[in-house]
Amino acid sequence: MAAMLDLPKTTYIGRIIAKDKIYTHGGADSELEDLFVGQVERIRLLHNISPRTVNIAQGETVLEIQIIEISLRTSVPDKRILSTICKAIPYKIIFTLVYEGQTTYTVFYDSKTCFSSDEPPKLIGNDADSVWENFLRQISRTETAEGRTLDEQIAAGAERENLLRKIERLEKQARNEKQPRRKWDLTEDVKRLKQELEGIR
Repeated sequence: MAAMLDLPKTTYIGRIIAKDKIYTHGGADSELEDLFVGQVERIRLLHNISPRTVNIAQGETVLEIQIIEISLRTSVPDKRILSTICKAIPYKIIFTLVYEGQTTYTVFYDSKTCFSSDEPPKLIGNDADSVWENFLRQISRTETAEGRTLDEQIAAGAERENLLRKIERLEKQARNEKQPRRKWDLTEDVKRLKQELEGIR
């Protein structure tokens, strides 16, 4: 059984969200609607975290945080399903994706970048802004670094991941390359990228 979110009872909502409302407010076309039907069994507003429901102050940028539970018919949903829900609901969202008894916690950092974790995030912070930032840090596994903002750390992490993917691809090409000169060029590219990787903190 997956670990569950430990949140105050005052935050619990447990209300079903009709898919039709998501289609309308999220701008879903017929293809997306078919994805919802095929991959999503149920959408539920599980918790609402705000100064109205828990003892935190109002944030400067974050009004409230909604925990949306999605019961899935497939282990990994199409990312467009989650982004459509984000468009339809004008608040910060943490998704709890449930499939065959297993729960994954997913959050969108921006429209293209999302992070997932099997570990439930803890509610930490004195206001809605800091609670949201700490949720992001926990799910993205981004540790606090002195003198650096969360945005800077996540950008650096994304750059690291991009370089690691490039290195992995080039190393595979170098192993399979038959021509000595081309193999040497690929090996030098790998060395250069590894140097770049060392420079990212």
